[in-house]
Amino acid sequence: MEKKTPLLDEIGRKHGMKVPEGYFADFTEKMVERLPEREIPLPEQPTLWLRIRPWVYMAAMFAGVWLMMKMFTGIFSVEKGATPDVEMTASAAEENSVEDEWIAHYVDDYTAYEMLYTEGDY
Repeated sequence: MEKKTPLLDEIGRKHGMKVPEGYFADFTEKMVERLPEREIPLPEQPTLWLRIRPWVYMAAMFAGVWLMMKMFTGIFSVEKGATPDVEMTASAAEENSVEDEWIAHYVDDYTAYEMLYTEGDY
């Protein structure tokens, strides 16, 4: 079943472009003659550093991760066999109230002086 297209029937299948006869018969030989001669260099042998560089980088990465863990989480702060002083931690939490912590971090000297001065007035 062939489709009929009026436009193609009107124009036809010849478009005026044609490859000369025998053009591709010796195309390869002609192309090789036109290309300049070139020597292919031998591959260089990798040095010792080029061979061990990925391993050194990976070791540095793991060392960095270990140092970050040590610094940020403090997992290595308690030595083996030593127990943390729970009594000291509990008493430190009871001694400082929320007000004391807030004053220590957010109140400057002038405001603290005003607070002390005005306490007896009311």
